[in-house]
Formats: sequence, C-alpha cells, structure tokens
Amino acid sequence: RDPVEITFDRSKFRELVLYIAQESEDDPRFGATKLNKILYFSDFEAFGILGEPITGATYQRLERGPAPREILPVLRELDGEGAVDRLERRYFNLRQKRIVARQAPDLSLFDEREIEIVDNVIAELRYLNASQVSVLSHLEVGWQLASEHESIPYATAYISDRKPTARELATHLSGGADDESAARSSP
Repeated sequence: RDPVEITFDRSKFRELVLYIAQESEDDPRFGATKLNKILYFSDFEAFGILGEPITGATYQRLERGPAPREILPVLRELDGEGAVDRLERRYFNLRQKRIVARQAPDLSLFDEREIEIVDNVIAELRYLNASQVSVLSHLEVGWQLASEHESIPYATAYISDRKPTARELATHLSGGADDESAARSSP
C-alpha cells in the first residue's frame, strides 16, 4: 500500500485517455499497450515532480508492463458513449488494439504542468512500438519490485537503480557539503 493517500480521479482519467488518443492519432505505433505506458509514465512522472499523480489510477504489474486497473471499464464506458472507437488492425503481422478519440478532451480539468508532463511522455515514446515501450517500462524499479498483478506503489517513482556519481558520494559522505567545500574546510 502506498504510504501517501492517492485518490483516483475518474473524470481526469477519462479525459486523459481522450487526450492521449487525440495526440497520438497520427502515430501508427499507438495502441492499447502504448496507451497504458503513456498513462503510467505520465502519472509516475507527475508524482515524482509534483508530489501527486495526474489521475491517481492504480497500476498493476503485467507481463507487457504496467497497466491501470481502471482502463478496461473506462474504455468500455467511453466506447458506449461514442467518445472513442476501439479498433483492431494488423500492424507488422501483429494485432494492434487502437483507441481513436471521437470527442475532444476537457482540458480544463488539468493544470499546465500536468499537460506538459503528458506531452513530454508522448514525445519521448512517439517513435517506439509496443514491444519497445514494454521493454522500457520493465526498466522501472516499481515494475521490477512488484509481483505479477500486484499494484505498483507511486512511491517507487523516487527509487532509482542508478549508481551515484563520485561527486554525489563525496557530498553525502561529507555530511551534505560538496566535495570542493569539504576539501577547503579540511585541515
């Protein structure tokens, strides 16, 4: 369980799905897998930067990477309302489940920083296909720590498996002073 209380905002989630589908309309690699990863990276990036996710969706570890538990009921709802079309097509001999927005998203629910994060994630993943975004998501510490179908805590956005630089180690070991000031103050 996340130590921070996270509340799922269904309205923002619905509108974010519409926004991502609209912004990815011209991306031939955009399908359900990529939608799930854009949602995941956007929410976790927002949590890391802003201290809270955009939608508060609950992401679970699946074989192809993180996916929001809420995605299927929301897609059925949007499809039933005529807000999206869910299409299946062949993409390089694979089956692609594509989401096409049929109505414009209500962006008034989001602040500028949230949309900026989503736009950056879309841009970063634009030229990757479903397999590539899945592999990328498998590098995330949260996905690696979770068991199959287990929820991925948002707090894992703060965990890195990157090794610290020599400067970072020196700063930490000197009690917070950087290595230059530590060197100047030593006898």
